[in-house]
Amino acid sequence: MSLEPTKRIRDPVHGLIVFNLSDEIDRAAWELIDTPEFQRLRRVKQLGVSEFTFPGATHTRFSHCVGVYHVARRLMRVTTSRIPGQKLNQHRIRVSLLASLLHDLGHGPFSHAFEEAEKSRLRDTPGAYKSHEQWTAEIITNPTGQIRGILTKGFGGSMAEEIADLLKGEPADLYAAVVSSSFDADRLDYLQRDKLMTGSGAGGIDFDWLVDNLRITSVASEVDGDSEEPAAPITTFCFAEKAAQAAEAFILARYHLYSQVYFHRTTRGIEQLLTAFLKRLSDLVAGGLTAKVCLTADHPLASFYSSKQPSIDGYLTLDDTTVWSAVEAATRGKDEDLKALAVRLRDRGRLKAIEIATEQPTATDKARREYIDKNLTANIGKSIFVDRVPLTIYGGLKTGEARSHKRVRILRSGQDTAVDITKVSKAIAALTEKQELLRYYFAEEAQWKQVDAVRE
Repeated sequence: MSLEPTKRIRDPVHGLIVFNLSDEIDRAAWELIDTPEFQRLRRVKQLGVSEFTFPGATHTRFSHCVGVYHVARRLMRVTTSRIPGQKLNQHRIRVSLLASLLHDLGHGPFSHAFEEAEKSRLRDTPGAYKSHEQWTAEIITNPTGQIRGILTKGFGGSMAEEIADLLKGEPADLYAAVVSSSFDADRLDYLQRDKLMTGSGAGGIDFDWLVDNLRITSVASEVDGDSEEPAAPITTFCFAEKAAQAAEAFILARYHLYSQVYFHRTTRGIEQLLTAFLKRLSDLVAGGLTAKVCLTADHPLASFYSSKQPSIDGYLTLDDTTVWSAVEAATRGKDEDLKALAVRLRDRGRLKAIEIATEQPTATDKARREYIDKNLTANIGKSIFVDRVPLTIYGGLKTGEARSHKRVRILRSGQDTAVDITKVSKAIAALTEKQELLRYYFAEEAQWKQVDAVRE
């Protein structure tokens, strides 16, 4: 008896990830992984500049996406086990699983820093800026790309659009919950992967127990804009009551990863440096001064910045290596401002920081903000950089912004409707209060000393 053909990837988080090439979804996934669009993700780190703080955080969006696909298959088995066989929608299963694999295709190099620089560069060109979600949809549906060709060959002409629509829109059914929900495959991979690779002790996740106690519930969706039409309910995941403590630990682990890893002071400071570097570089290129920064006109980053209407072909040439090559070149360039930023980035020249409480500020916090507003406003964006970010139990979102399908819910014994976990966990409820991180980063130590010396 012949064995089914398989391909395998060894993963530090999930162990052996097996692709059964006799299965149409696994076979398509393996072909998609081998495309240039997907292989680019090998050159884009998952956590951007976090390796400046956590040296082990060098894992890529490639490994993350493969891990998400692996987790999605497991979640889909749980999902389909709770749907009567005659009601199973095999096509939606295909769409959801392949969407999980392709969900991060549009991430640029150093995602957060790069996107902030792009917002600034394109602010005066309506419609030119695109988020990584928009780039993902364009890459998937690109008529000349290999992704669309594989999807069309295997599943028909509308498959690429259906996957793009699922990734762009609100979840329409339980299959989509595998990709976007409070317990979706994306966060289940990155929470475990980022914790492992950073060496963070930020809590543990009882993955097996949570999956075993996964249940299905219906929640009201939210309507954007001024629509008077009632919102259709969304079918999504919740947890059985006996998994309430594990769900609580899951949320706390995510909260601590945001506060201790993603929003780490040093990491965010390096991001500020990189954003400033990319802004200055794009200004010089747009001004025809490419040679001043020791870049050739055909360097991927110079070529990309030469146009106010970014193209998909140009975007796909960008990765971490193209940015670092520009940084290295700028250290030898003739623009002193860009050179100073490049040298800091290359040599980990950290910025001095002042952190200020915004919700319950001390007299010193108020005095320092007043001093900056009165004396240093002209330096904001030049030698002083401001980082302001909200922090909630659902990550980097403003309080109350977590969509209804993204909130963790508990199905109590004997009840038909699941309730928000804040109703059953005092620890989680306490963290729903508004929080915000406000930091000022200083390129000039003298300015930092001025502010640091301010007291009430």
